[in-house]
Amino acid sequence: MNKLYQFDEVFDTQSVFRKLLKAMSYPGEQVSVTEEKEKLFGNYPALLAAAMTLLDNEVTFAAMGNSELSHDIRLVTLSQETEPDKADYLFVTKAEQLSDAFASAKCGTLTDPHTSATIIIRDNEALCKALCLSGPGIDGVREYACSELLCEAIAARDNQVYEYPQGVDMIFISDSGRIMAVPRLVKRRETNGICCSIRR
Repeated sequence: MNKLYQFDEVFDTQSVFRKLLKAMSYPGEQVSVTEEKEKLFGNYPALLAAAMTLLDNEVTFAAMGNSELSHDIRLVTLSQETEPDKADYLFVTKAEQLSDAFASAKCGTLTDPHTSATIIIRDNEALCKALCLSGPGIDGVREYACSELLCEAIAARDNQVYEYPQGVDMIFISDSGRIMAVPRLVKRRETNGICCSIRR
């Protein structure tokens, strides 16, 4: 019997995990899981690579109404789907889902901010915006090339007005496998047009 995918659940998940960790450690910088996602199936292989790496039977997820992605995630992980306000990981595949995702996502508590959710967002390939970020993992204030969707997501996050140190982590994954991350303590900074050189 042919296996549905060639993604190695030990070596490939370790590879993807290291790349996700690098993206979270260096916000705004890009990593790629192109090689790993090519071993998966369906319309969301890059998201599935992250799901197979991060999800197990001890965490929950919400696919925000995307039945195909929900089916694929349940097929390759032991994670159970739940309501967005209870999920540890939320998968956003359409821009119009952003507002509901951020309004619903767990933001942790003042004593346990790490109990917040992670929102994994299907990004596009157009790095057409410049965004200045600061916070842990960033030396001062840096300007990064990003998609319009990423800017919209940060705006949706900021509209929640989380009380420090509450918030949500965001991971942006394009169909090609490009990944950028914006952890909960990383903030957008207004610089009146003065910023460092753009990082791609």
